[in-house]
Amino acid sequence: MNHGISVAGYHSLDDFGWRLIDRVETPPQLRTTKVTVPYANGSLDYTGVYGEPFYGEKSIEYTFAKDFKGISELMEGVREFIEWLSGICNTDIRDSMFEEFHNHGSCTSTKWEHAKSGVRATVTATFDLYPFMVADDESTATLEVGTNYVINEGRAVRLTAKPLRDWATITVGGESATVRKEQVTSLCLEAGMVEIEVDGGPALIRWFEERM
Repeated sequence: MNHGISVAGYHSLDDFGWRLIDRVETPPQLRTTKVTVPYANGSLDYTGVYGEPFYGEKSIEYTFAKDFKGISELMEGVREFIEWLSGICNTDIRDSMFEEFHNHGSCTSTKWEHAKSGVRATVTATFDLYPFMVADDESTATLEVGTNYVINEGRAVRLTAKPLRDWATITVGGESATVRKEQVTSLCLEAGMVEIEVDGGPALIRWFEERM
């Protein structure tokens, strides 16, 4: 495995020759919503008012290194690599450290320096990313009328559902949705083994697993 990042078919090492030498990740922070009330102690916490927590972006700082034959080659190599990094915007970013999952986001800043000899340079790129890693492949499950059990190995996510006949009513965690065509539902698939009730006719559900 060649360590690095790949975006839209281009790899930092395989295509540009830059070795990934360091990786620093700042985890996403919980978004809190608190309201203070005059003449009352403490505050009202509405952070989980919609039944789930929400998070800000996470950031990853990658540092790459490459050796060159001279200063002119170094300058051109740095320019080419930074141009590629700076063009990474709102897209999937695959990190060789992780299999089957990828990040999504943009490169927000770059900086570089070179050794006094002028033959070795490092480039540091900072990425602002969706707070969770997303599975490369979609998970699916076919639900029959009655009680079904589905395993979600990631965090809680919303379900897309499609009836396999005329219609289907799907109930998860006490909340129901009736679907007559494929649609994104308000149903939340919690982590672990989840019990799902189906009425009317069979249905197909789809989701992408997410994890920190």
